[in-house]
Amino acid sequence: MGVYEYKAFDKKGKEINGIIEAESRVAAAMAVKRLNLYPVTLQETTGKSIEKRRGEYSLSSFFDRIHRTDIAMFTTQFAALVEAGMPVVNSFDIVIQQTEKKSVKKMLSVIKEEVNKGVSLADAFSLFPRHFPSLFVNMVRAGEESGSLEIVLKRLADYLQNQLEMRSKIAATLAYPLLMLAVGTGVVFFLVTFVIPTVSGIFKEMDQALPLPTMLLLAVSGFFKSSWPILLIGVITLLFFLSRYKKTTKGRHFFDRLKLRLPLIGTQYRKVVMARFTRTLGTLLTNGVPIVTSFDIVKNIIDNTVISAEIERVRDEIHEGKEIAGPLGSSGIFPPVVVNMIAVGEKSGQLEEMLNRASRIMENELESSLKKLLSLLEPVMILVMAFIVGFIVISILLPIFEINQLIK
Repeated sequence: MGVYEYKAFDKKGKEINGIIEAESRVAAAMAVKRLNLYPVTLQETTGKSIEKRRGEYSLSSFFDRIHRTDIAMFTTQFAALVEAGMPVVNSFDIVIQQTEKKSVKKMLSVIKEEVNKGVSLADAFSLFPRHFPSLFVNMVRAGEESGSLEIVLKRLADYLQNQLEMRSKIAATLAYPLLMLAVGTGVVFFLVTFVIPTVSGIFKEMDQALPLPTMLLLAVSGFFKSSWPILLIGVITLLFFLSRYKKTTKGRHFFDRLKLRLPLIGTQYRKVVMARFTRTLGTLLTNGVPIVTSFDIVKNIIDNTVISAEIERVRDEIHEGKEIAGPLGSSGIFPPVVVNMIAVGEKSGQLEEMLNRASRIMENELESSLKKLLSLLEPVMILVMAFIVGFIVISILLPIFEINQLIK
């Protein structure tokens, strides 16, 4: 059977889009007609065609994109069904029926049909590397080969849920200060660029020396009023060239190293990467993936070229017969707590458990440090904004006070 994507009209002339499974194109057209629809286009959907169309942008495709939450929800549902003893293909059928998002339905239908043809579940998932990365595929393959697919799927579901929770905590923690910074910057820019120039005419008519704060404010305001289009174009141009530079090998390496060295932010970023490294490596090893292969997978999912290069170096030394803790410790990038817990795990034979513990420690430290950073950041931002607004108010009021003194 194949999966066909159709566009049709109902009796009222309303356009209907959907997918249907059939033995052939003709059978698919007949099946659409049995739904009291009049097919206009009918196209067979494959993994390659879906991946090819993922680069096509439209308003409908933007809202129908497959997100991490969709993959996590599918994995949770699929794992529960397989664990309950449901055959894999039947489990796909149930999940597809429960899924409302069209793009997810198409993808899962293609995967199900590949499995029906005799393709392994891991290879079927590998048709969509954007949504099922090497970590997912290799864990499923290990589960199929060891006969413990239901256990692996459950662990994968837990892993994806943990990753989503960590992302949501970071986003929730940073949302308020970033919003406050954006609003405050916008208000100050509006005041200096558009409000202050309307008041400056009054000061010029006084025909007397202005206080130093007022002169500074008027100078800054005049500069922004006359130059803000140039500044805006300059900022956009700078961001454009920085984004282009970041896509080069040298540029990406520079920015990845900068992320690790930034004050305050670098420490938090390192904890995020370390939590992901230990969690992923522990999950892979727990599910029987060889250690060298596990390091290859982890290297590819760590979004930092500096740390990825160190992981690759450690992998090569492990391949030569060395233990994990030694090469990790010599890199200077991995925190001592991670290195020491891995060393204890290697000696005690509980490496997987120690990696999972190290991940929980990193996640807890990250959450705690973000809360502390936020508690300090909020009053600092309020003080800075109060100072700027206060300076503007005083600069405007000082000449007015001087006029009152002259009148008296």
